[in-house]
Amino acid sequence: MKLQALRLFLRVMELGSLAAAAKSLNMSQSAASRLLSGLEHGTGLRLFHRDRMRLVPTPEGTSFFAEVRRVLMAVDDLPRVAQRVAGGTRVRLRIVSMPRFSASLLAPAVAHFHRLHPEVEVEVAIVHRRELELAVAHQSFDLGIGALPLHNPGIDSQPLLDLPAVVVLPAGHPLARRKSLGARDLAAESVIVLGADTQLRHDVEAMFAAEGIALHPKMVVDSLEFACRLVSEGAGVTVADSLTPVTLGAGKLAVVPWRPRTLFHVGVLLPALMPASHSVEQFLDALRGEARRLGGRLARA
Repeated sequence: MKLQALRLFLRVMELGSLAAAAKSLNMSQSAASRLLSGLEHGTGLRLFHRDRMRLVPTPEGTSFFAEVRRVLMAVDDLPRVAQRVAGGTRVRLRIVSMPRFSASLLAPAVAHFHRLHPEVEVEVAIVHRRELELAVAHQSFDLGIGALPLHNPGIDSQPLLDLPAVVVLPAGHPLARRKSLGARDLAAESVIVLGADTQLRHDVEAMFAAEGIALHPKMVVDSLEFACRLVSEGAGVTVADSLTPVTLGAGKLAVVPWRPRTLFHVGVLLPALMPASHSVEQFLDALRGEARRLGGRLARA
């Protein structure tokens, strides 16, 4: 499989047309077409539907895109790796996290770790759950932070933090005065949710189903922080873990516990059968300390 073909595929996905991709790589369109056909033949995948002059990604093409991007990022990073090795800096810690936990949990843990171990080069990537699972299972990163449960034979998961479910409402909303809220209380509200392939969406749907209520969201977004920002603008309400709205600060948001009490679980994800390095163990100490601090803060909130 040629790297040039993979780079062409990536550019077609990014630019939306074969002509634009070929131009960006200084190739003729006919040569690009042959290269792309060769990639499809070599992989056995149909990457695009041909719609007149347009190439429309197939589901297989979209899935393949995520993997190709990861591989090419690693390839393009090789010169920096060589420079680091030549300079004698061999200790690197690679961390990947879901967006929900990056600002509130990961950032202070990384900062604390860096103060204690400035000799370690830290690389952080923020990705969604499916990409995180692949990144850890394929050992592209040393550890990840994500939602549990997660069932993947390539990953060892360790519990880190349990977060109570809450309803996030605009400050001043009539329901904000309630001591707790459930699915029936939100039947008339504009509910904002995450995408269908996220763990939080699955959890929220199960919480509604437990009360015999069908979830009919008014808006679907791919970031819990953005959902809370929409709530602060009066666009609706959302169901979240207690961490995200608290770290966004008070003012425009009100937070009410979910009834019955429900916990979302956060865990550390480690590649299976790969012993943790000394720097991983050191970072886990910092991360667990930050988790304890946040747990105490949430208990007092």
